[in-house]
Amino acid sequence: MITDTFYVTPVSELEKLEDWNKPLAFQAAHHHENLNVPDSTEVEWRLRDRMKTVSVALVMCLHIGVDPPDVAKSNPCSKLECWIDPFSMTPRRALENIASELQRQYERWQSKARYKSSLDPTQDDIKKLCVTLRRNSRDERILFHYNGHGVPRPTSNGEIWVFNKNFTQYIPLSLYDLQKWISSPSIYVFDCSHAGVVLNLFVKFAEQINNEPEEGRRNVLQTALPSIPGHLTPQIPPLLTAPSPLHDILLGACSENELLPMNPELPADLFTSCLTTPIKIALRWYVLQKDISRLNPNIDQDMIDKIPGTVTDRKSMLGELNWIFTAVTDTIAWNSLPKEIFQRLFRQDLLVASLFRNFLLAERIMRSYGCHVCSRPALPPMFEHRLWHAWDMALDLCLKQLPSVLKQTESGIREPTYEPSSFFADQLTAFSVWLSENSLLTTTVERENLKQPEQLPIVLQVLLSQSHRQRALDLLARFLDIGTWAVHLALSVGIFPYVLRLLQATSDDLRPYLVFIWAKILAVDRACQTDIIREKGHEYFISTLTDVRSSNGVRALAAFNLTCLVDNYTKGQEELSQVMPRVVDILNTSTTHFRETSALFLWSTLFLGQAWRSNANACEKAVLSRAPDTLQTLLLTHDSPEVRAACAYALGTYLSSSTSGNELSERRSEQSKEAAMILIRSLHDGSPLVRQEVLIALRHFLILFTQSTTSGTTVTSNINRANVNSLYKTVFDKVTEAIQTVVASDPCHEMVQLAETIITDLQKSIQTKFFQWCCSRFRVSNTITRDLGSGISQQRGAFTNEDDEDYFARSGRYWHNHCIRANPSRLADFQHMRETVFPNRISNSTPLVLRLHPYEDYLTVANSHGNLNFYEVDGTPRSRPTLKIGSVGSTINTLDYINAHHRTLICVGTDNSAIRIFDESTHRLLSSWIALYDEHNHAHASHHHRSTPNLSNPASPSSTPPTKFVLDWNQDLCRIYASSTDINYISLWDVERERCLYTMDTNSSSGIFCLISDSNGFCAAGMGDGTVHCFDARSREAPILIIPPSTPLKPHSAIISLNMNTNDRLLSISNLGQLRRWEIETGASAELLAPQTSQNVLAADVHSTGNVLALATTNALQFKTCFGDLLFDIKHSKFAQVSSLSFHQYRQLLAVGFNDGSLSMFTGKTNSANV
Repeated sequence: MITDTFYVTPVSELEKLEDWNKPLAFQAAHHHENLNVPDSTEVEWRLRDRMKTVSVALVMCLHIGVDPPDVAKSNPCSKLECWIDPFSMTPRRALENIASELQRQYERWQSKARYKSSLDPTQDDIKKLCVTLRRNSRDERILFHYNGHGVPRPTSNGEIWVFNKNFTQYIPLSLYDLQKWISSPSIYVFDCSHAGVVLNLFVKFAEQINNEPEEGRRNVLQTALPSIPGHLTPQIPPLLTAPSPLHDILLGACSENELLPMNPELPADLFTSCLTTPIKIALRWYVLQKDISRLNPNIDQDMIDKIPGTVTDRKSMLGELNWIFTAVTDTIAWNSLPKEIFQRLFRQDLLVASLFRNFLLAERIMRSYGCHVCSRPALPPMFEHRLWHAWDMALDLCLKQLPSVLKQTESGIREPTYEPSSFFADQLTAFSVWLSENSLLTTTVERENLKQPEQLPIVLQVLLSQSHRQRALDLLARFLDIGTWAVHLALSVGIFPYVLRLLQATSDDLRPYLVFIWAKILAVDRACQTDIIREKGHEYFISTLTDVRSSNGVRALAAFNLTCLVDNYTKGQEELSQVMPRVVDILNTSTTHFRETSALFLWSTLFLGQAWRSNANACEKAVLSRAPDTLQTLLLTHDSPEVRAACAYALGTYLSSSTSGNELSERRSEQSKEAAMILIRSLHDGSPLVRQEVLIALRHFLILFTQSTTSGTTVTSNINRANVNSLYKTVFDKVTEAIQTVVASDPCHEMVQLAETIITDLQKSIQTKFFQWCCSRFRVSNTITRDLGSGISQQRGAFTNEDDEDYFARSGRYWHNHCIRANPSRLADFQHMRETVFPNRISNSTPLVLRLHPYEDYLTVANSHGNLNFYEVDGTPRSRPTLKIGSVGSTINTLDYINAHHRTLICVGTDNSAIRIFDESTHRLLSSWIALYDEHNHAHASHHHRSTPNLSNPASPSSTPPTKFVLDWNQDLCRIYASSTDINYISLWDVERERCLYTMDTNSSSGIFCLISDSNGFCAAGMGDGTVHCFDARSREAPILIIPPSTPLKPHSAIISLNMNTNDRLLSISNLGQLRRWEIETGASAELLAPQTSQNVLAADVHSTGNVLALATTNALQFKTCFGDLLFDIKHSKFAQVSSLSFHQYRQLLAVGFNDGSLSMFTGKTNSANV
């Protein structure tokens, strides 16, 4: 039995693979993301109907000393009311003290409310109280607290009980009347037995009251306006909306048919105690429980009452417990309730929020004594939530220290020392664990299906603590970095006022977190700009932006926040206008590498663009600080395409602001023309992103010119209007000509469409979404790990966005590549080559360029119809067999693979000097530009033109073959060397910067026919006169010619192929079959003594590892060694029709294309079986 053995490559070996060190080109966000981002949707987190409880009615029906007739109290029985023994003093005084204490307890939650007590009241007292409070409260909320311990239980008809004047009878008070008197909005607390009866009937009466105005109005109108025969019934206008009693809130101590607890160890008003003094009753109840494990069971009630501190002092033991309790109950509610109910009950009103947090404790305690609290709106059971165990643990750890603390207190120590609870630190750790498991989810489906972290409200509470604040901000920043879903969640839980208040903080340690958090919030909800400007929070961002001690990433975040504050917000523009000169100073700062400051420069530039958008005053201030001049310089020189696009965008908003006003100063007029001339030069930028913004900016200039020639008030009167119009006309013509050139030659379809629209309909509103797209980058996940500099924890690199799944996929791909490179073809493998003719022929077109993928088994063919065809190596068309280049009227001359070791892109060059970059898997155009451009004459490849003789037929010098565009792609340096057969210079393009670094002049009139470069920065050009020119292009300033031009070796013997080996030697092949060796260091050359072909060479290529070259002549396909020795040849007349051929980079494969559209694959002995 044969078994397969699988070997697992160690991770340490995978990390050593050379492909990890190879750079990847065209991986910027603007290459792969959809720039037409949708507009951000409005965030529903603000409370539209925020309320405040301004009045509190305390109705105490106790009748101390007299028990209700329908309640049989136990003996002993609970008797404390508001922690006061009513039998320790006279009944009247006890009643007054109880009411006063209840008011004091409520005042802790709402100190500014208007409190009114009604002690053992009559029905008239209640009516007067309610009507008075509603008149004073207007549309604000009223709290009605009813203690019915001294009266009978509510009736089944919906009545509670009060007294007559002489206390001889219990008088029923209809809940219907109570609702009518007190009106809405209101909140009711019923601390009495059978409280559930009240809640059940409350809805019935509320619906009745809610419908009464509409029914009464209809009856009156129908009586006053009876219908007339033959006439339409008059339309009844709707009533104005008013607060409905259906929205009132109720809290009840127990359900119907349940009596209040009578345990003598508990207060009689246990429900009220839970609502108003939660910590005190929680501690007492906790000590009474026998089934809860405690670390110190010897704690008694007397010790509980001596816990030092106050509930408002978080540094004290009692205050810390209250802080923990608030966090626990808030978190339980947030995790258990629907968002709308949580917002209404826990965020709308401070007093209501406190009551409902304490209501959760009441549910837990009352259930232990057989009572089921009730509420409207009804809440799900929360008494068994697992966070109650965390609360029990916190109590245990606190009470364990209590004996020691009390000893310190008894010895006279005013502030006893104790170990603070680890509750918040533990919860932050749990939140950190959740983040580590979920923060790297990148797909929308994954984020939408995320379960919200239950600790998020606790993180909000921890922001109040200086000891945990930095860690909490760090975790919050990481959470918000998940994306819009996380921002919505944080805003809904109530994070906004906390982080707004922290903008007043002075600690430098918090700056990275706060500016990042605010960047995430402002990216999702731009309406926050109003709150920040009102609270002077923008000063925090200004100080961060101008603080050179902060990292560039943090300063970039501050610049983004300031940009959001001036975006379409006049008040923000006015407040931040004084910042523009300081931003200009930042942009004028020199940098060693553009990556270090690209984000900072991007958002500083966009800040200027938004600060003066539609704001003439800001534009005048910008002229004084020479901001447009700075942007023009950056537009021409900065290495980041996104920064250059931002400069063009900002200049566009500057010009559009000029068109929106009636008065244009002389300086601004001159500035506009200077900007237009700079923008014309940038129409030939290597990035379509930049060119589109340049087009939009030039459109604004054309509109400005149109206004200046038609309006006499556009330019101030101190300039001669005729001269101004003449100057504008000159620039206008240049701008128009430049835009027409875009229509004629730009390889980007979107650019052509924009330019055509501008020419045909100047007044049509067109715009890009570049600014919106830049802002949207903060709405997606993993901003920390992708775009920013240092300053936030858990950062993995400025330009990395890779999860574990992608890492393993890349590891497998790189290992596959390594195996192919580790077994390259050798000379002996080419002794015998077998031809396989592809069964599919390219119909009616000729294969012009062939390329075999170095690591995947397919062939790419560029045909004469301007399309790419894809075949497996056996000739079978691939699943997506055709890619339409979209280059009308031009011919494909060059073809190469970019990032072939990773995810392949295809580089296509056409004879009009256009380069297009496509994604091989999606066929999407990622980038395109004109590679050869004379910036002095503003024409494509126009300088140093020459008439190229017919190299295929030297006897006919008068015929001129078509121009051929040549380029060489260098993966190691991410550079493209481009030239043409009818010019004498080489353009060096840095694809990371998407700009031409410089041109290298050959000082020859013979044209350039082939290019090759290496990883050291050397570039060699094969000339039309048979010479080779080599340049050292390592310098950013200028190249060095290291192989000087020599005397032409033979007339019209153009170099058609070059090969560079590891020994710094070049092998050149001419169109006459000449082989010549060149020494790069010395420039010396020697022709190889090998039999020359008697015919012109139609196509040639060199195998990079096998030291083998292939030559196609008019009657044979020759295989030679790189020393000129003939291995073998295949003679056939069909080889006279060879249009192109190409070797595989590592394997023994040679693809050959013929003029009739047929393709053949020649394979060596080790590849024959595969093909």
